[in-house]
Amino acid sequence: MSEGKRKAYYKNPQMKQRKISFLEPGMRGFIATCNFREKECVRECYNILNQYCDTPRNDVKAPEKQNSDAEEEEEEDISKALQKEIDQQKNEKKLNKFNVADTGVPNCTFIATSLDDPVGLGVKIVRDIAATKVQKTKFLLRLIPIEMVCRANLLSITEAVGKLCDKYVLKEPHTFAIIFNKRYNNAIARDDVIKELADVVTAKNPGNKVNLTEPDYSIIVEIIKGMCCIGFLPDYLKLKKYNLLELADVSKNDSKGQTNKVTTTEGKLEDTTKAEDASNETVAKDTVEAIDVEADGAEKSPEGQ
Repeated sequence: MSEGKRKAYYKNPQMKQRKISFLEPGMRGFIATCNFREKECVRECYNILNQYCDTPRNDVKAPEKQNSDAEEEEEEDISKALQKEIDQQKNEKKLNKFNVADTGVPNCTFIATSLDDPVGLGVKIVRDIAATKVQKTKFLLRLIPIEMVCRANLLSITEAVGKLCDKYVLKEPHTFAIIFNKRYNNAIARDDVIKELADVVTAKNPGNKVNLTEPDYSIIVEIIKGMCCIGFLPDYLKLKKYNLLELADVSKNDSKGQTNKVTTTEGKLEDTTKAEDASNETVAKDTVEAIDVEADGAEKSPEGQ
């Protein structure tokens, strides 16, 4: 028995083990929701993100070329210069723009990115699907861009939202709505977060006003266990809360008896199961609530979702 364990112990270190990444502060990327089938959902995330991220190394932090060293090595022979260029290209290829990070919550995954502007990419995707009505995914439901990940406590959340306010609503007044949701967390009070964040936004610019129907920016506050994901998203409610299947009008196509098609990155069309797509339109634990906070601190709840 002990001999068998000893053999296993000496064997395992030689095997390549996949490095697992977890959701942590400082990340930025995309929250992706699904109804089970998480592996397929992650695969679709990679496909659609890479498809719309058309520039090869758009905003990727690639290693900078050392000009000083290059000047000193001008006298190198051609073979060494070529080898150096090849090594540099190999290092750049190792940079992955998108990597999955475990959230510890079923049907909710996080795709971390090295891109500086995940919101720009996410908005590009949802607006294109809304305009073309072409179904791009089968298992991926919502794709929510996230600009900051911090600890799920009031101080950290307030600081993160304050930094994003400087970027979006400081110079010019805008309308906003706070979209709050939490999963597997009972330590933080929803009302406290909403009231504090509303005060932060209005303090940055007194012209900032709440608008629950058509806000300029929806402030996304997604609590996932001990982490908080934050993003300022334009046209969030108008674009079906970034639900890719609803944007493609999958339910309407099903009701008309049409055959759904999924466009892959290779341009091929795949038949999808209509009943499964229709059931994928709603995530039970993905309920999002917007709270209208007036300047005097009074709150009123929106219509039930």
